[in-house]
Formats: sequence, structure tokens, C-alpha cells
Amino acid sequence: MEQNYEDLKAWQDGARRMLENDIEQMKEKLEQKLNLVRLMELTDELLTKIDRLNSELQDERAQRQAAEVKLSELNKLSAGVARKSPQVDILKAMRSYLKISKRKNLAKREAAKMVFTELCASAQMDFPEDIMEELSHLDDEQLEPKVVNVAGNYNDIHDNSSVTRI
Repeated sequence: MEQNYEDLKAWQDGARRMLENDIEQMKEKLEQKLNLVRLMELTDELLTKIDRLNSELQDERAQRQAAEVKLSELNKLSAGVARKSPQVDILKAMRSYLKISKRKNLAKREAAKMVFTELCASAQMDFPEDIMEELSHLDDEQLEPKVVNVAGNYNDIHDNSSVTRI
């Protein structure tokens, strides 16, 4: 009987170890499956972000393409205007705009220079040296404008046929 008792105890210990081992393996499998579920959730999030970024990229490509089309049309228009306008009118307009552009800030002068350069290229005509010289220095850094103060006695006279100095 004591033999049976020892066998039963050994069998019970072996069965307990086997069950504990099975439980431990099941816990590991459960943890692996939980990790796979987390991985799938993260993959879903990444795929959603990729879809959103692809959509944004397509929108930006469409906007860029539209801007390129507009720029192309503007270049064609300016080339057409340059070809159709009398050269004298073009030169007059360029001198006037160059004069006005000199008073603008650096960024605007740089943009104006780019527009003028494009116009010169599309017009396919020779421009006078004075215009080309002004254009080449249009985007140069400029010193602060000089302030001129005038001192003296002046009379403010309006609607008179003659003005006398005092």
C-alpha cells in the first residue's frame, strides 16, 4: 500500500508539473497572439496614415500641376503680348515699372526681376543697355533712403496768380 501511495504521489507530482507546463505554454501562446493583435492594430494605423498621406500627396500634385498650367499660360500670354505690342510701348512700360520697382522691398524686387527676365526671354527682342543695366541691379541690396530736411520760411499761397518770395 505504501508503494501505491508513493506511486500515486509521484503520478500526482508529474501530472501537476505537466499541467503547470501546459498552462505556461498556453500563457506564452496567449501573449504571442496578443502581440500579433497589437501588431495588426499598429499596421492598421500605419495603413490609414499611408492612405491619408497618399491622398494629401495627390492633392498637392494636382495643385502643383494646376499652378504649372497657370504659369505656362501666363508665360504664353506674356509672350503673345510681347510679340503683339509695339516695341516702344514695351520699353516704356518696362522703364516705368523698373522705376517703381526700385522703391519696393528686396523680395518684391527679386520677384520683379524674375518677371522681367522671363518677359525678356519670351519677347525675343533686344532691350536697350539702360534697361538691362537697371534690371541687372534691381535686386541689389540698397542703402537706407536718404532723408532731406528743408529749412526756411515759406508762405502757403493758394489760387493766386503770382507768388512772391519773402
